Amino acid sequence: MAARADMLASLALHNLFVACGFAANVARAENEYAGKPLGVFWEEVLHNALGVAALTVTFLDSLANELAYEGSVLAPRRGGPVPVPDSGAMVEGVLQKYSTALTIHAGKRLDYEAPAVRNADALIRLRNEVMRPRSDWTVGDKISHDALAEALRDRFAPSTLVSDTSLLPRAWASYSFAKWAIRTSVEFVDYIYGELGETSPLESVRPRLAGLCRAAL
Repeated sequence: MAARADMLASLALHNLFVACGFAANVARAENEYAGKPLGVFWEEVLHNALGVAALTVTFLDSLANELAYEGSVLAPRRGGPVPVPDSGAMVEGVLQKYSTALTIHAGKRLDYEAPAVRNADALIRLRNEVMRPRSDWTVGDKISHDALAEALRDRFAPSTLVSDTSLLPRAWASYSFAKWAIRTSVEFVDYIYGELGETSPLESVRPRLAGLCRAAL
């Protein structure tokens, strides 16, 4: 069980490592195309930013499953594996899974007002918005975009490559966003493990993370 838990935690980390590579690509593209008229290179920036959005949240989701449902990396120190619930429970929201893990392992509930949690919630909401396929916008979509843009305000700088005045639908795709997304996922995991009274699994990989994404983590 311990070996399986370590493997699952390692797989979760690889999502974050790949996100760092995408972030570095965004930084390179911003430097290369700075001051140039918007062109086909924008797709390169957008694709890599989408990768960051998707994989940082996948990292959080994968680790949440490990903590709450897969027997847990904490199981050897907390009295054995946690029974896996029915499949319906596995699809609950990412933050709800962490709340479940905190309840199981520490008798706590997730504090949704904590800064690390609020940032993680904003990241998850952005991932959901930009990864949801739509053929067009409705009035309701515009309201949703405005609300999310307000929630993200001052968390990161918009792209310098586009002239959009709002973060959505595309100005969010920037290196500033990529750094924020990675830092948010790292700080959230550190917060969770602090609540659990355990060492963060990221402790030993911080230099690698910083080297991969050129971010001050």
